Amino acid sequence: MTDDVAPPAVSPSVATALRHAPLGIAIFDRDMRYLAASHQFLTDQDLPADTLLIGRRHYEVFPEIPQVWRDLHARVLAEGIELRSGEGDRYVDRNGKVQWIRWSMAPWRTDGGSVAGLVLYTEVVTEAVEARRQLQAAEARYRAVFTQAAMGVARVAAEGRFLEMNDQFCAIVQRSREALQAGQFRDLVPESERDDTISAARALLAGERDSFVAERQILAGDTGELIWIHLTVSPIQTGDDPPYLLLIISDIGDRKAAEYEQRHYQGQQRLLINELNHRVKNTLATVQSMAAQTLKTEPDPLIAFDKFEARLMGLSRVHDVLTQESWHGADLRAVADRALAPFAEAAGRIVLGGAAVWLAPGGALTMALIFHELATNALKYGALSCDGGHVALNWTYDPERRDLQLHWRETGGPAVSPPTRRGFGSRLIERSLRGELNGSATMDYRPEGLVCAMIATLSEPTGAGPGHQGQGRP
Repeated sequence: MTDDVAPPAVSPSVATALRHAPLGIAIFDRDMRYLAASHQFLTDQDLPADTLLIGRRHYEVFPEIPQVWRDLHARVLAEGIELRSGEGDRYVDRNGKVQWIRWSMAPWRTDGGSVAGLVLYTEVVTEAVEARRQLQAAEARYRAVFTQAAMGVARVAAEGRFLEMNDQFCAIVQRSREALQAGQFRDLVPESERDDTISAARALLAGERDSFVAERQILAGDTGELIWIHLTVSPIQTGDDPPYLLLIISDIGDRKAAEYEQRHYQGQQRLLINELNHRVKNTLATVQSMAAQTLKTEPDPLIAFDKFEARLMGLSRVHDVLTQESWHGADLRAVADRALAPFAEAAGRIVLGGAAVWLAPGGALTMALIFHELATNALKYGALSCDGGHVALNWTYDPERRDLQLHWRETGGPAVSPPTRRGFGSRLIERSLRGELNGSATMDYRPEGLVCAMIATLSEPTGAGPGHQGQGRP
């Protein structure tokens, strides 16, 4: 049809139906001239309701129509086929406004069957498309956060079944995605806490709580190792879909270990301070008693000074051992070595033998003073006063009864006879054993040499300290 030929008329009934149709509908001839159009078509195109379109070419009214749509019109007219869009195509109108149009076009035919024009159906779906695109963008953002989050994230159905989880969740709980999806969340919860966990989940799903936040231990890996996590659980309800729980977890094992170490260190520090206060008081009391007894029994000031100084040095050497062990205690052999070292100038004069026994600080100081007193007496009157004398110090320990038995045996020295009076050394040994170690001592003054049998009951389970074999330290 040429421009100077009038287009065929549309019957009044058809025109009326078109005007009130709820869709955008336009009927064209083969030259894309308007034969009829609905009011909705004018509205969708932002045209006034009284706009005259009949007889005008479509491309004159809308010169901005892109070539791709012009080609589609031509195909319908040339091939007599129907075409339609999917969910909508993007269209920029004459004002630069972006619209999304869902459309379809079909040929209309003459009575003889030839294509006489086309019918265009349009629907503005901008809001729906933008809403869908926003939803897709939100879903993409959610998916990126879900999969790439530094924390573990999982969705759990109301019955406890895992719906999905990210890689970090699998890494924290040390289980594969397949293993988690084959089980349930309660499989990660220690049995002693499962009832409380199920109750909390039910309260969330029932709307009684908005969220649940806690630091908990869960069973990780195939071995069921307990690990610490920070757990946040929130109920999610979307539309008519069944509600589910969103779990967010983070591994706080390192922080918990640091907190434990800090508490342990603070506890050890308090123990050390208390022990130090106790030991200082006891040491001062011991020094006071040593000074009083030494000055009381030795009238010569120079000799008294030498004796008192020697006893103080023996006490100091054991303090060195305790300091090396941060005042946790000391090994009995180390205490004996330090206390007896000044008296064993010749190799083999004093022989030690016994199992590894770990002494508490008070017991270590007590035994040091006892060994020093025994060695002092042996140097003055006993086996160490001559070249051929020897001392053997042996001990045994019963860990079940906590009984420590020691034997000090002197041989090769001058003939020994019982003293006419009890000296300071004997009283110190007996008093120290009785007070600190709940023990006793027996002095057997045999002619061939003194034998001192001592029994001590250790107040705590003891054993080997660092570097020794034996039972564990308390």
